[in-house]
Amino acid sequence: MKRIDDLFNIHRARSDIFSRYEPGNVPYVGNGLSDNAVVGLVKPLKTDKVFDFAGVVVSAFCEASVQVPPFVACGRAGNGLVVLEPKERMTVSQLAFFAAYINLAVRWRFSWYWQTTSDRLKRLLIPDSAPPNIVFGVGDLMPKLSKPQPSDNQPDFRDVALGSIYALEAGYYHSVGHLPSGTVPIVSCGDLDNGVCGYFDITQHVYDHKITIAFNGATLSAKYHPYRFAAKDDVAVCTPKKPLRLTTQLFIQVMLGRERWRFSYYRKCYKEKLERVTVQLPMLMGEIDEEAIENVMKSTPYWDFLKERLHANPG
Repeated sequence: MKRIDDLFNIHRARSDIFSRYEPGNVPYVGNGLSDNAVVGLVKPLKTDKVFDFAGVVVSAFCEASVQVPPFVACGRAGNGLVVLEPKERMTVSQLAFFAAYINLAVRWRFSWYWQTTSDRLKRLLIPDSAPPNIVFGVGDLMPKLSKPQPSDNQPDFRDVALGSIYALEAGYYHSVGHLPSGTVPIVSCGDLDNGVCGYFDITQHVYDHKITIAFNGATLSAKYHPYRFAAKDDVAVCTPKKPLRLTTQLFIQVMLGRERWRFSYYRKCYKEKLERVTVQLPMLMGEIDEEAIENVMKSTPYWDFLKERLHANPG
């Protein structure tokens, strides 16, 4: 084993805080390991120390990353980064070997209350050298996936339009500020409390055991309501065109969550568009395979918890 300063020249970073930079093409290295510790690409300032060699950058918390030139490292007073320049030529893979060693065997020594400094790092011991032909084969470290074998029991998933499953109706209420308080929940497009925005004294346009889908806000988020409720006009109330099992309704709710990426606050949904949205469902002889869906839903570890709360549709 050798001291770090036997193998590397030690440099202290010098730069400004990231928020003061204009966009550019030089990596700005900070604390952490996400995105190889690169916070963003900047245009260096005249007072910056721009590193023109490949080296190991060690953060204030001893997180080591490998950087290639040119780059700027965070050099704020008190917790600036340390840059290790190899005294003899090293490949990027060899630099990665030392960075990995620092992360695994040295990093535990440092914390928010005991941060790195040049003096603290230089005396620490690391291996004498890195293997000359070292390579990091990421593919070899990934789990091996075997080709799935065809099965006669494999469900046949097809895209099914929501409009073919449900009659979609926008909620009746636009504003709730004028409604008297009561016991009937009104559902909006919000995510909290299953979308319920309040409880009111109303008797008209009340539904029971149905799914609502948000037109606005958290667009396309679907919620099942196992109780009597009313709805604002920023959600669609889904009435099955033919009887559906509870497990089928919950499965459709889950599969709709996979399609939420298609919409946002700036790309809202509306009734006609929602009718065209498709979800993948197992099909059998042209019909939804509710038996397969029920087997899947009841095999989840949460079903015993859910079934007591999502009681069956009274009809």
